[in-house]
Amino acid sequence: MARRHPLASVRVRITLAAVAVTAVAVGLVGWLILTSFEDAQMRDVRVEADHGVDALVARLGAGQDPAAAVAAGGAGALGDVRVSDERGRVVASGAGPAVHAPVDTLTRTVDTPAGTLTVTAEVPVDQVERSTAFLTRRLALGLPALVVLVGAAAWVLVGRALRPVEAIRAEVEQITGSTMHRRVPEPASGDEVGRLARTMNTMLGRLEGAVARQRRFVSDASHELRSPVAVLRAGLELARGRCDQPDVRETLDSLLAEEARLEALLDDLLLLAAHEEGGGGPVPAQRVDLASLAAAEAGRPRRVPVTLVSAPDGVVTGARSQLARVLSNLVDNAARHAASGIEITLSSGDGRVRVVVDDDGPGIPPADRTRVFERFTRLDEGRDRNAGGTGLGLAVVRAIVTGHGGTVAAGQSPRGGARFVADLPATGAEPA
Repeated sequence: MARRHPLASVRVRITLAAVAVTAVAVGLVGWLILTSFEDAQMRDVRVEADHGVDALVARLGAGQDPAAAVAAGGAGALGDVRVSDERGRVVASGAGPAVHAPVDTLTRTVDTPAGTLTVTAEVPVDQVERSTAFLTRRLALGLPALVVLVGAAAWVLVGRALRPVEAIRAEVEQITGSTMHRRVPEPASGDEVGRLARTMNTMLGRLEGAVARQRRFVSDASHELRSPVAVLRAGLELARGRCDQPDVRETLDSLLAEEARLEALLDDLLLLAAHEEGGGGPVPAQRVDLASLAAAEAGRPRRVPVTLVSAPDGVVTGARSQLARVLSNLVDNAARHAASGIEITLSSGDGRVRVVVDDDGPGIPPADRTRVFERFTRLDEGRDRNAGGTGLGLAVVRAIVTGHGGTVAAGQSPRGGARFVADLPATGAEPA
C-alpha cells in the first residue's frame, strides 16, 4: 500500500489553512498596531514640543532676555535649544535630555525689542523608541501564541467534526460481501455528515438486496440443475452400457466427462452460495490431520508426479471433507499447469499449520495473485480454461479456508511456477 502523504489528511489541511490565515491576519494587525502606536507617540511628542517652542517664543516676544527665557523652561521638554540673532550668532542656548535620534527640528522666528531672533529646538524621541520596542517585544510573544492557540483550537474542532466521518470510514472498511447487513453509524446532527451517512446506508441496503437476489439465483439455479444433470448422467451411462460401437462409446465417454465437469461446477456453486449466504454453517469440530490428507493427495495418480516434501504433525479442527477438498483443489490446480512435478510442504508452529503447494508451471503474475481467488477468473497465457478448470476451484479454497479461520494466498514458487499457501489455526489455537 502506498504511503499516505502527511497533507492528505483533511484535518491537517484545514488546521494548516487556519494557522496560515491567522498568521497573516495577526501579522497585519500587529504591524498596524505598531505603526499606529508609533505615530501616536510621535504626534504627542511633536505637540508637546510645539507648545514648548511657542512658550519660548512668547517670552522672547515680550522682551525677556534670551538666556532668561531659555532658562525659564524652554529647554527642558525640547532638548537642545538655540537662540540666534540676525547674524546667526547664538545668543542663548540650553541643553535638555540627551538626544540620540532626533526626528525633527523645530524653528521659529520672533520679532523682539532687540531685533529678530531665531529659535531652533531638537525633539528627543528616546521615549518613543523605548515604548515602541517594549510593545514590539510583547507582540512578538503574544501574537505567535495566538496563532498556536488558533491552530490547536482548529485541530480539536476539526477532529470533532470529522469523528463521525472516521467512524463511517472504519465501518465501511469492515463491510464485505458476507457482512452486507452492517450499516454505518448515523450522527444525530442534521448536517452534511449525517446526510452522507443516511445516503450510504440507503446505498448499502440496495446493494444488500441485489447481492441477496444474486446469491438466491445462483443457489436456486444450482439446485434446480442437479436433477436434470443426474438424469442426463444416468441416461448417458445407460446408453454407454448398451452400445457396442467404438466411435459412439467414445462420444459417450466424452459426454460423460463433460457431465462430470458440469456436476463439479454445480457442487462448487452450491458450496460458494452456502458460504456467502450464511458462512457455510457452523464448521464441524473434528480433529483433522492435514498430513494424512496431504499424503492421500500425493498418492493419487495425476499427469505429473506429486511429492510430499515434509509433513510434520498438523492437526486442525474443522470439516475433514472440506479440508480434503482444499488440498484436492490446490493440487488439481497445480497439476493442470505444472511442467514436470508438484511439491506439497506442511509446516507448523506458533499455533498455525501451513500447507504449501508448489508447481513449476508458468506462474501467476503479481497483479493477478489476488484475483485468482475470485469466481470464474481466467488468466492469460498458460493458466486458462483450456487447462480444464472451471474457474471456481480456488474460490472454493478461499471460502473453506476463511470459514475455518485461516488465510490463503498465491505467490512465486522457488520452482519457477506458482505457490499457494493455506494457513490454518492448529487445534486449540484462536482463528486469525
